[in-house]
Amino acid sequence: MKAKLKYPIFWSSPNDNRIYVFWKEKENKTTKLDMLKEANGWKGDMIIDATETKYIVKCSYMTKWKGIHGFTGMIYYEQEYEDNPESFSLQQLQDRIAERYPKTRWFREEGWGSRDDFRRTVYACKTFEELAGLFRHPPETLRTRIIKWLHPTRKELKMRIGTVLFLILYLLVCYLIFEYNISN
Repeated sequence: MKAKLKYPIFWSSPNDNRIYVFWKEKENKTTKLDMLKEANGWKGDMIIDATETKYIVKCSYMTKWKGIHGFTGMIYYEQEYEDNPESFSLQQLQDRIAERYPKTRWFREEGWGSRDDFRRTVYACKTFEELAGLFRHPPETLRTRIIKWLHPTRKELKMRIGTVLFLILYLLVCYLIFEYNISN
């Protein structure tokens, strides 16, 4: 069965505690071909849309290539759902999120101090949109991007140093080649 989902949607896998939130259809319709194969088409995953309807993914399949034909490995895909969608209330979703999400590694990374604060915040939400808003990251301002650039992580610093060294060596080789050609 195909269905037209009302966004935002909550996506949950039975073997993963993370809850994914998609705000637009285009966010949920592209992936890498390898991920689609690895996840076995996300068979058995649960999707809850804003109309309080729970869909179980039956299969996912590629519809067409995205970008340069197959070069990037990105594809568009569609999903089919089991024939019996069920009602899934906001309270059930809040219970599921409050139980499963604090077990993920992202819980602390996203700035939640304690499980009790998180549960209170989740249960205070009155609509699906408000609950989905908890998982939406605010866009970075110019100031935060500048601060982030001035204080790179160790990996970013290594990458920057490597790039600078490569450019210096490249320019040195070019100089030596052209200097040699001009003098001859």
